[in-house]
Amino acid sequence: MDRHFLVFLALLLGPDVTSAALPHLSDCQKLEDHVLSHGDPRSIFGATSEIGTKAAPVRIGNLRSKGPIPSHHFASNFIKSESWMGSVVNFPYQSLMDKTGIVWDAYTMDRWSDPARTDFMEQQSAWVQDKPWIKLDDMGTNMRQSTSGPDGNKFGVFEGNSGVRVGFAGSGEPKMTDFGDLYANFLFSGGGGSMEVPIVRGATLSTHIFKHANPVVKPYCLSKIAGQSVNFDCPKARSVESAGVGFLESHCHGNTLTILMHNSKEMKDFSNVQWAAGPSGQWAQSHGMHTCDDNHCKLIENGRSLEITIPNSHGEMSFAINVIGHYLLPSDWVNAPAKAQCSGRRRRNLAATSLTSTCSSSKELVLEVDVSDLSFTGVDKVQYAVDITSRWHDGYVPGMHTCNPSVCSRHGNIITIRTHAPSTNYEVAVNLVGYITIPHSNWLSAPLKGVCDGSTVSTKSGGGSSTPTHTNAPQSHATTHGPGTHQSYDLSSQNTFYMELNEPGDELPGQTRKFVLYFSHPVKARVIGSSNEVHFEPVSGGQYTGIVQLAYLGAGARGDNSKNHAMDQYFGRYSYKPTASSCVSESRKKAYLSFDWNPVNANGSPASDDLLMVTLPHQSFMLSKTASSHLSDSLYGYKTYKGRSWLLEYDVLHTSVHPDPAAVTAIKRNHAQLKDITDAMQRDMDYINMDAWCRSDSYNAGKSIGLVARLASISRAFGTPHHVELDTSIEKCLNKWLRYDDSLDNMWKLHYDNVWGGLFLRATNGRELNFGADYGFPFYNDHHFHLGYFLYAAAYLADVNHAWANAHKERLYLLARDVGNPSHRDPDFPVVRHQDFYNGFSWASGVSPGDRQEESASEGINCYHALAALGEALNDPYLKHAGQLHLSMEIASVREYWQVRAHNRDQFSPMFEKNGVVGMISESAWYMYTLNWPCDPNRFPMRHACLVGIQVIPITAVSKYWVDKEWAGSIKDVCERAINPQLDKDYSRVDSSDRDFRDLNSGWEGFCLAAMAPLDNAHKTRAANFFKTRDLRSLVGGTSATSTLLFIYGST
Repeated sequence: MDRHFLVFLALLLGPDVTSAALPHLSDCQKLEDHVLSHGDPRSIFGATSEIGTKAAPVRIGNLRSKGPIPSHHFASNFIKSESWMGSVVNFPYQSLMDKTGIVWDAYTMDRWSDPARTDFMEQQSAWVQDKPWIKLDDMGTNMRQSTSGPDGNKFGVFEGNSGVRVGFAGSGEPKMTDFGDLYANFLFSGGGGSMEVPIVRGATLSTHIFKHANPVVKPYCLSKIAGQSVNFDCPKARSVESAGVGFLESHCHGNTLTILMHNSKEMKDFSNVQWAAGPSGQWAQSHGMHTCDDNHCKLIENGRSLEITIPNSHGEMSFAINVIGHYLLPSDWVNAPAKAQCSGRRRRNLAATSLTSTCSSSKELVLEVDVSDLSFTGVDKVQYAVDITSRWHDGYVPGMHTCNPSVCSRHGNIITIRTHAPSTNYEVAVNLVGYITIPHSNWLSAPLKGVCDGSTVSTKSGGGSSTPTHTNAPQSHATTHGPGTHQSYDLSSQNTFYMELNEPGDELPGQTRKFVLYFSHPVKARVIGSSNEVHFEPVSGGQYTGIVQLAYLGAGARGDNSKNHAMDQYFGRYSYKPTASSCVSESRKKAYLSFDWNPVNANGSPASDDLLMVTLPHQSFMLSKTASSHLSDSLYGYKTYKGRSWLLEYDVLHTSVHPDPAAVTAIKRNHAQLKDITDAMQRDMDYINMDAWCRSDSYNAGKSIGLVARLASISRAFGTPHHVELDTSIEKCLNKWLRYDDSLDNMWKLHYDNVWGGLFLRATNGRELNFGADYGFPFYNDHHFHLGYFLYAAAYLADVNHAWANAHKERLYLLARDVGNPSHRDPDFPVVRHQDFYNGFSWASGVSPGDRQEESASEGINCYHALAALGEALNDPYLKHAGQLHLSMEIASVREYWQVRAHNRDQFSPMFEKNGVVGMISESAWYMYTLNWPCDPNRFPMRHACLVGIQVIPITAVSKYWVDKEWAGSIKDVCERAINPQLDKDYSRVDSSDRDFRDLNSGWEGFCLAAMAPLDNAHKTRAANFFKTRDLRSLVGGTSATSTLLFIYGST
């Protein structure tokens, strides 16, 4: 497509942004109206579509022809490659869609702080002397605060089988038809009808616009609708709760082997534990798993240990344990099982068990099972599977049926099963639960085969293998609240349907979750018990045209309908294609961000009534100062805002990469501090090697050039000559990465990606792209981190070398546009790629598999600081103002969600509140965890310093806005224990043989000391004394003694 036409098309299709909420100031120009540059990235860097081989967007129709596809948008999980699609969190709901419709479930704020949702993952925890299963979690632990599952399954993963599904019969895969900073619209079509779903951040009512299609609603776990009791299936999603870490011990008494499995977390039951045990000489051929039962397994020591008793053990015994879905002991259990020496003789003859099958021409099937001398009574330990030969193939798992007296009978050691064969050619297997399967070797790949012609087959006569293999009963992954009804019946016609949904699982039988469905026109409803659905159609028949709105009304006691009408006054209108608009006023030193929610009525026409929208804590914190009368408490835990638009005000912060002149002047007057900084500069200079660093990956090269630029700016501020040498090295390296000096290895050369729209580098010379290469940069991971450092260096150099800046302006703009483009009218790059306008912070992960997440929030701050500084250096007010706005947004949200402060303590769970810092946030959990940061040592409490450090790096002139006295007080305790673990009350209990329990690496110690420095003069002096003797070799990459001392002394 002609590029000039594409530019014109983007301008034509750009959103009509209303600025009703923005202040009317002459120096406050809308940022979204201005494209930073029309430079063509294809002609400058060249273009590629290679990412499309592994990560092309789906469900986007012709949107790519209209402009770039957002890689970090809140709805991006819906357009990733199909196998990676995940849920979307849009507050106060989370949603998931496929061709059958869209599923909505609640996402409430109480989940952030509920201690019952805190999962101690324990991988880096210290442990008690000689008892590695007793973890000292109070010293610190990797931790996850799970937020996806409902109360009945707090650690459940939202996979679309809880909440309420809305769709219609015959629809196809949805397509994204439009998107903006605050919304994404999807269209389902099929059978002449359609359902449009405008997903809007903060919408308390989820809206569906139907045209000529009858709604089909599937409320999972439904127990009551419109006053009628029902009993829909209630699946329980898989849990991600850590099962802890297990350790094995064993001993033999005579012919009884006792296995002790110690677990670092309390076990509530042993239903998910399997064991295998047998003579070592037979292990290679016979090592099947049994499921724990009361005959063999017993919890002891308050659930911290499991005792498994294996009778009839003799000689050397091999054994292993499987905690299903969590861990195996030993890990290589087939080839290297645990072993114990026992005496005694084995009595049970498993090899003598057999199966004989006879099938008549009328497909009457009789199975005779010889259980030999196995010591169980009755038939309830016998299961059988029968299926069609053509269906029973490798990888297929047929269902096992448990014997009952109507099918199975027993005479001595012979159990007879009478059933029907599914076809003339059949295959069959039997499971003697906890003992053996028949055929003995691998019943899945080698069942007993027969033909219904009156013939008999038997494992005794070679019809199946005879090598014993132990098995367990097949595991179930779903629970129900009793059998679902298969009846169908009509409900009375109405506009509103109240629903109660059972909690999944069996822990909260008295609690239900309440939802309401609103229809813009009266409908009649029919409950379809066989499919667990409710079908709706117009009262007069035909196809429905109108809106359907769904609202969550909270969880509470079964039968409590006190909140049923909480949302009635807001039904019938919704936000449609809301807009975000922004500007910066230099006269007021304020940045403004307005959300215009654009309310429309059920017919799609503009509505004059207010909407009720959810505010996140950072928003309500700001709005409480300017619009408190619009705020109120809600069913969702968040504050809600009643109105048509919001205006958020941010202070404009320090912009330049150069240190604050007033702070520099004060330090110059203090000769001791001045000497400390100039001495540190010389020490750091001794180990600068920019030529080598520049040829590293984009992240480490970026950190290095950012470090050097910071040193150069400090050199200029304090009048030392070092900047001359540093400026030269910065220019040489930037010229390489900007491809002016195109001498980097091909895998580090930037290109333009035609598939999504953005900058790309391969990060490998291999044939295929690698998701993990360069921290995922080829798949849009971490662009704001990596490019932020280069932009920081470019801002410095552009400010001191205008000729260089003018010569490379378009190349610099390409980097800036990739992460900081302010306008939807840019035809090549999405708006502020990583930053979420609603959350206020950035997401690091791009289009690779997995949730959106962000770890080192301070590096995101660095990116927007660099954009503002580059705009100032280039004398571009729009770039400068865009950087200032997004810098202020990022810092406000980092202070709210990554740091514990006086005003937000209640929104954190106790463990986060105690430690003062969050390591990582994803859409499904909050983590006390570092994903990509190696910590030395990798053990708590020392590891706390890494959690603090990754929220401090890099230290620059804007660090003071979040590394301040208040936060220093929050992290003081964990930092002190990280530096001096002997201060911890559990220190004397730590296992002395743990080689990872050692002194903290000085680089990470430095971050803790610097973060505590704002607390008082004593901490300031302590931190300064530490850095006076340090140089680059003893600090974490991207950090220098000079830079940190300047922050300690001057907060700049």
